[in-house]
Amino acid sequence: KKDVFGYVYGQINRTLSLRDHLLRITGTSINLTVFLVGHEPNYGGWFNAFDTRQIQTAIDIMRELYAQVGIGVRRLYWRYIPTAEATGYWAVDGGEATDLTEEFSGPNEDSLDVFYVNLVTDAGGWSTVDGSCDKNSRGRTGAVIEVKPSTFFSGNEANRNLWAGILLAHEVAHYLGLPGGNDPTNLMGDTAVGGVDQIFLTSINISTDQGDIMRDHCFIQPPC
Repeated sequence: KKDVFGYVYGQINRTLSLRDHLLRITGTSINLTVFLVGHEPNYGGWFNAFDTRQIQTAIDIMRELYAQVGIGVRRLYWRYIPTAEATGYWAVDGGEATDLTEEFSGPNEDSLDVFYVNLVTDAGGWSTVDGSCDKNSRGRTGAVIEVKPSTFFSGNEANRNLWAGILLAHEVAHYLGLPGGNDPTNLMGDTAVGGVDQIFLTSINISTDQGDIMRDHCFIQPPC
């Protein structure tokens, strides 16, 4: 699982199909650099084992959602920002999320940066619509997402993990060019309230037209 799926933080509680995964990642795909903001080796920072397994599960759910439109999640580059350098980013709002992506970026130019923080105070996450592939440009150059606490969804792990996967897929889809939607069954959710989209456990569908838009983004990798 570590070498093929990229899940370096231990097993996840999902059935994994090697055949399906290989078919997906050899087609049109995206690579992700996943930052743990305030992490330390041996979980000495702001993240624990539960958090990292939930992030891996969210990525696996995102892989299933994107498979609807023939987009795989190929490579996972894992990085962390030590707590001493992450000061001020334990909890962020939209503006601070932009600051975070301007201050830090992954060295892998072929991947979209995804920053996990403990709390986003004014949304579940933030991402630019049709974001830049130049990580040195000004503005929000990545997606910033919060790790939900264990009490989210009243301890229902399946729903909590599903929501985490939908949130990740939603924010990455914004970066790949999709605006907010008007359908609670679609990945892009319902009409934004105060600038924040509403997504639900039912927000799992991606249309063919949306897939075409996503595939045109510069972070999308061709089949290999």
